[in-house]
Amino acid sequence: MHKSLNTLGLAGVAMALALTPAMAGAQEQPAQETPVDAATEAAPQAAEATAAATPAPAPTAEQTAQVETWPADKQAAYKAWPADTQAYFWSLDTERQDIFWRLKDADKVTLSKMAEPQRESTWKLMEDKVKAMQS
Repeated sequence: MHKSLNTLGLAGVAMALALTPAMAGAQEQPAQETPVDAATEAAPQAAEATAAATPAPAPTAEQTAQVETWPADKQAAYKAWPADTQAYFWSLDTERQDIFWRLKDADKVTLSKMAEPQRESTWKLMEDKVKAMQS
C-alpha cells in the first residue's frame, strides 16, 4: 500500500508539471483572438515531426543483458514502452531510474517527451518528494 501511495504522489507531481505550460498558456491568452501567422502555427508541428523522424538508439548489449536480469513483469513493462522512452530511461542515473520505475507508464512517456528545462524541474520536484517520503 505504501508503494502505491508513493507512485500516486510521484505521478501527481509529474502530471501537474506536464500540464503547467498548457495552463499557463491558457491564462496568458488575450481576450480577443489575434491572427496567427501560418509559419508560427507550423513551427511546433515541424519540431514534433523532426523529433519523431529521429529514431531512438537501440539498447546496447550491456543494457539488453541488464534487462534480461530483471523479473519478467519488469521486462514486459520495459518492452511495452516506446523506443524513445526506453532510450531516455538509459540516459538516467541509477537514482533517477529507481524513481522512473515508480511512475505510471503514461507518465514515463510524458516525461521522456518533455523539453529539457521542464523535464529537469519535474525531476527536482519528484526527487524532493521522494526525499520527503524517506524522512
